[in-house]
Formats: sequence, structure tokens, C-alpha cells
Amino acid sequence: MLTKTNSLIHLISTPVIITDVAFRFVDANEAAQNLLALSEQTLQGSILNFIDSIEEDLLKLINNKNQSLENIRLLNVSNLLIDKSWTLKASRYELNQDEEGYCFLLEESQEEKFKSIEKERDFYKELLDNMPADVGVFNENQKYLYVNPHAIKDPEMRKWIIGKDDFDYCKARNLPTTIAKDRRNKFKDFIKNKSTYYTFEETSERNNVASHNLRIVYGFYNPDGSFKYALGYGINIDQLKNYELINIRQQSAIEISNDGIALLDGNGQYTYVNNALVKMLGLKSSKYMIGRNWREFFPESEVSHLADDVYPILLEKNFWRGEAYGYKLNSNEKIIVELTMNLMPDKGIVCICRDVTERKHQEEQLKRLALVARNTNSMVIISDANSKIEWVNDAFTSNTGYSLEDIRGREPRTIFNGPETDQQSIDKLREIELNQLSFSGEKLSYKKDGSTMWVYLIVNPIFNNNGKLTNWVSVETDITPIKKAELVYQNALVKEKTLSDLKSQFVSLASHEFRTPLAGIMTSIEIVKLILDKEKAVYPDRIDIHLERCIEEIQRLTSIMDNVLISGKMQLGKMPFEPVTRDFIPFFNEVIKNFQMIFPDRKLEISNPFDLIEMTFDGKLLEHAFNNIFNNANKYSPKDTIIKIELANTNEVIQLTVIDYGIGIPEEEQIHLFSSFFRASNTISHHGTGLGLGIVKQFIEIHNGKVTIESKINEGCKVVITLPKSIQPI
Repeated sequence: MLTKTNSLIHLISTPVIITDVAFRFVDANEAAQNLLALSEQTLQGSILNFIDSIEEDLLKLINNKNQSLENIRLLNVSNLLIDKSWTLKASRYELNQDEEGYCFLLEESQEEKFKSIEKERDFYKELLDNMPADVGVFNENQKYLYVNPHAIKDPEMRKWIIGKDDFDYCKARNLPTTIAKDRRNKFKDFIKNKSTYYTFEETSERNNVASHNLRIVYGFYNPDGSFKYALGYGINIDQLKNYELINIRQQSAIEISNDGIALLDGNGQYTYVNNALVKMLGLKSSKYMIGRNWREFFPESEVSHLADDVYPILLEKNFWRGEAYGYKLNSNEKIIVELTMNLMPDKGIVCICRDVTERKHQEEQLKRLALVARNTNSMVIISDANSKIEWVNDAFTSNTGYSLEDIRGREPRTIFNGPETDQQSIDKLREIELNQLSFSGEKLSYKKDGSTMWVYLIVNPIFNNNGKLTNWVSVETDITPIKKAELVYQNALVKEKTLSDLKSQFVSLASHEFRTPLAGIMTSIEIVKLILDKEKAVYPDRIDIHLERCIEEIQRLTSIMDNVLISGKMQLGKMPFEPVTRDFIPFFNEVIKNFQMIFPDRKLEISNPFDLIEMTFDGKLLEHAFNNIFNNANKYSPKDTIIKIELANTNEVIQLTVIDYGIGIPEEEQIHLFSSFFRASNTISHHGTGLGLGIVKQFIEIHNGKVTIESKINEGCKVVITLPKSIQPI
């Protein structure tokens, strides 16, 4: 092995060899080893065994220690073919303090250097001239120093352009200077920033044809960092742009496709998935799938099927199409896909997945529908997208008399409509057909023999996975018996309404006619009493008793007539409701005062701690309702018992509670309390019509309030009326 004498010789490019005084190799730098093809074995011997043409000159170095050898021409080098002329310089060299040696430098002759440079220049010029790209060399002012024939084909123009710039070229060719300006701006930035290179795309137009070029400019600098020159070249990328455009279009088509598309590498890992597949699997991003194996997205049974049964076919034929199933991520929702796979030369796979889950469900439903349709009593018609009849079931044939052969290819409206068919139904069916909507309703249809039948019709459009209308399904049920019964019922209802109106009118008329004579009788009795008092006639006390009884019975009969008249008005819908907003307390006190005037002997316990309660109500209706409640409490409780009347007030409602300690109401009969003419079984000894509570309930509810009753037999009765403070006046 050589001893490294000085690491500096390995840093220079000139071939250098170091020997001892006996001309044995000590060291040789990489340039010398490469030039002379020195092997490890050669480097262990003497330089005289390697270069035999300078032995005589080397002996002079031994005889004269101060002599140096200059420009010794190498005529022969053993085992080496040199195609250039080299000279050798030799001088003594101090290896260390105790030993000297020799240093040999090999230099190429100047003549050969010039030839080499000229040859190299010709080589590069020929290379640049014949490059299939636009090549130009510029100075720091972007003036052309060189242009190759590919850039400018006209030789005269190539000579002319030297020393000129792109602005000169555009002016000479009568071209717009837009490209020249853009190039100048980029070049200025390039010079200013002392960049190594810059690139840009450039589009030009000739004869209405756009041309795309990629421009690349490299900068060359002197050792001191100053600008030397720039080399620019351009490559036509029209084909690349076309490929890029095609790729963009294909990529766009893939991304907007309704089918899921995926690319897998030879290891079965996803390298690309489109948005449709991401949504199909219930994912948020394709990143979840990239780099993962397809086995992770199928259940174990399906993985076995695809790996064992499908993949061998794919390897053999490079293609497979069939169905597979999986589940959405983190879900039990099953997905059925029509899967198409193509095997690529690199063993990668292109997969196209079409979600046919809905179609499969529809097919199953259609199978069930067909089974049901054949066995149902309803009439079923299936038409195509243009409403042309394709199929009918047996029930349709038996009900209408039409066979499938009679009506196939015809539109239902041209067959089943007739003079009495409602035009509104015909127009509605036409509208849903045009707008592809569903319909349900009744329609009068005609049979083959011309007779009519009423059908309840349900029509639904059927769409495929792409949202395109494929069929119409119509299910018809014969409702002729129902329509006949309905007609009978309507006629009966009209008669019943007529009778009810007559009854209500009679009740109203009778009530009114009763009130007039009763008022006359009451007036007469009062006149009789006045006459007797004025004449100071002496008459038995029993006459006063009978007169008072007459007055009480007249009042009772008047009350009955009032209730009957009110009930009649309510049935006719003629009961006016006229709420106004005012203070409730004066109204309430007036109702209590009137009751006490009529029944002065009845003890009342009144709780009314309020001075002002503003609310909206109809005074006539509430007065009648309150009087009915007060009168019932008085009627059905002993004369010596107390009636409690309590008034409560909140932000939203007021609450009136009336408590008596009378005969009460049997619990099993309380569900009928508000029915007209109902009276409890324990009220036979008390006069009444059974209309009062029904009227109370209606008057309270028309105020959006409610009335409740709690009672036990022989323990009295508690009536609670709740009224909102605010209602909208009518």
C-alpha cells in the first residue's frame, strides 16, 4: 500500500506521482491513477518498469541532485494507449527529514489543449445546433449571443438576431410584444436575485393554433460571482398539455361519477379512491382508505369468497365482474355492489363499484309485489314510463272485463274514463303524470260492458337508481258498495239535519212563545198582590202562600225556558260570543249580589281578596254559567248549610271554586254530568231539566277555560272553573 506523503496532492487536478530516490512509487493522486490506469500491483513497483522511455533522463537526476527535468516528452508508456501528447516535469522532493524522493507532474501540451478545446467547442456546437429544442444564449442585457436552428430556422434571421433581443425580434416580425415583456420581467428578477435557473410556461398562437412551451433558463457566473451568460432552452409541451387536459377531464369524470372507483397496487392496498366510493362506504375522506388493504373493508366471508374464488379468475383472464357486499363504516348497514375489476400489467387492480343495494331491494319488493298482485283482490295495473299498459292482474280482468290483450299498449285514461267521470280527477291524474308525482283518490271508471264502478285509486311512479322514471304502478279497489252506502247515509243525514233544524226551530219558537204568557201571568200576580195591599182587604194567609208559589213556579219555568232557548241557539250555531276586556271584580260582585237578592236566606261564605283583575270575557255567557252553578248549589243542599265561593288569581288564569254540602252526585254517574237532559238518580225530588251543566261547560270552553266537578254522595259537591285572563275577541 502507498504511504500518503502529502494530502495536498489529492486536492489538485494535475496528475502527480511521488517516488523515493530509487524511483519506487510512494504516492499518486487520483488524477494520475485515472490517467495512467495505475493498478495496486503497479504502484508496488518502480516507475522505471512502467515508463521505459525516460530512463536515461532519470539517471541525470541521480547524478545531479540540483537538476530538474522540464518538458520531457513521453514517447511510450507501458500497457497504456495515450491519444494526446503529454510532457513530464520531475524534481527532487523531500519525503521527510532523512529521505528524499522525486515528484513527477504530467501536463498536457498546449497544442493538444487547443485542439482539445476546439474539438470540444465543435462537439457542443454540433450538439446545440441539432438539439430538438429552442436554445439561446444571452448576455446580462438579454441580448442573444447564440440561437440554434430549432429556435429560428431562417439562417439569415439567426445571424441577424445576434446582439438583439426579443423586442427587436417582435418588431421585425410585426408581432405583439406581450411575450417579450413577460420574458424581460422574469429575466430582470433572475439577474437581480442571482438565481441558478428559472422556468416558466409560455403560450403563443400561430395561424389560430395555440402552442405551449416550457422555457428553462440557466445562469453561469464567474468565480468572483459576476454574471457570465445565460443559457435558455424551450421544449414544446403541446402533447403533454393534451395529456394533462385529458387527464383532468378523466379525473373530473372519475370524481363526479356515481360509481365508486378505486386503484389498488400489487399488494392490494388502495392508492386512489374517488368521492363516490368514499360516500358509499360512509367515510368522510379518502385518506382513511389510502394505504390500507381491501380486506379491511369486507366481512370475513366475503374476503374468503373474493380471495379464493374471484382472484384466481382475475389472474387468469385479467377481468372479473360480479356482485359483492360489505358494510358501511361503524354501521350494520349492508351495501351490495356490482363489482368490476381489471388487472393491470404491474399487478395493480382498477375497481369499479356500483351501489345496487336499492335496486336489489326494489327487485325483492317487485317480486313480493308480483306475488301479492297475483293474489290480491285489488286491481293492479303496471304501465311503462309513457303510461302505456304493460301488465294487469287477474283481479283487474275479472272486475273490468278487459283482458291484457285488450288494453296492452294503451293509456288508462283512454279506456276507463267516461261521460260521468269527474273532470277534476282527470285533470289531477294528468298533472301527476306530467310531474311524475304520486296520487290517491276516488274516481268513477267504466267497465268493458259500459257499466260504471267507483274505485279508490293509488298511483305511484317507479324510478331507477339514476332517478329516471321507468314505470307506473296503479292499485285500484272497487268501492262501489261503499259509495252506494255513503249515498244512503248522506240522504239520511240530510233528513236528520232537516229534522234537527226543525226541532231546534220549534224549541226556540216554543221557548219564546212560553216566555210571553209566563211574563203576563207574573205581571198579573204582582198586580193582584198590589190590589190586595191597596184595598187592605182581609184575606187568608194561604192566599199569599199560593201567590208566592205561583211566582216561584213561574221563575222556575222561565229558567227552564231560558236554558232550552240557549241550548237551541247553541245547536243552531247562533249563540253570540262577544268578549271584551274589563275589570272582572265588579262583574263578579254583581253576580253574587243578584243571587243573594233572589235567595236572601242562603248563607254564603265568600273569599274575594282582590280589588282589580283585568281580563277578557263575555259577561252574558259567564253570568249565565255562574248562576247555573250557584243555583245548583242552592237547590241540592239543605237551606241551613253554607255555600262557599272562593276566587283565586294567578298571572295567567283566575279560578272560581263553589263548594256545597248537599246530596252530592253518585260517582258512577259523574261521567254523564255534562250530557244534555241528564239528571242524577238522587235528584228526582228536585226540579230540573238536565241542561244547565252542559250549557256551563260550553260557555266556559268557548272562553278557552275548563270546568271540573268533584263529588261524593251525601258529602256535597265541589265545582272548579278555570278561565284564562286573555283571549282574542271575535
